[in-house]
Amino acid sequence: MDPAVDMLAAPQVLRGGSPGARVADGNNASVSSPVTSPEDEAARCVEALIEAMAEARRAFQVTEAELRRSLKKAKKGSGVSAAIIAANPAESRQRINDALVTVEERRHDTRRAVFAAALEEGTSIGSLGRAWGFSRQLAARYAKEARGEV
Repeated sequence: MDPAVDMLAAPQVLRGGSPGARVADGNNASVSSPVTSPEDEAARCVEALIEAMAEARRAFQVTEAELRRSLKKAKKGSGVSAAIIAANPAESRQRINDALVTVEERRHDTRRAVFAAALEEGTSIGSLGRAWGFSRQLAARYAKEARGEV
């Protein structure tokens, strides 16, 4: 088989930390990881966001169930504050906060990755800002981040 065709058929990999350097043979010990396209990275980020949202939903469901149990105890005469305090509200608060932080981090990663893919396709920064519902200035900051300029 023609080596040029073989090289195109094989996954592209990075060599020695230089972005986009292709390795035609598998004998290079400094090969680090496959090169992913901006579209692939955006899809990976969306999947991670979906998983973070599912985890947050589970955290909310657990906390909701705890609060409902506390209210049932309160209705039986233990008092709302005593029932809530007995349910360890610090643990519930931390569970929810952690889930929300993770969702926000994955949202940011997704925006950055989608910006990178859209910019590569030729979408304007202004159009991206309008699509996401924020100012052109904020869109420009995301564009800089997507390009690795931040």
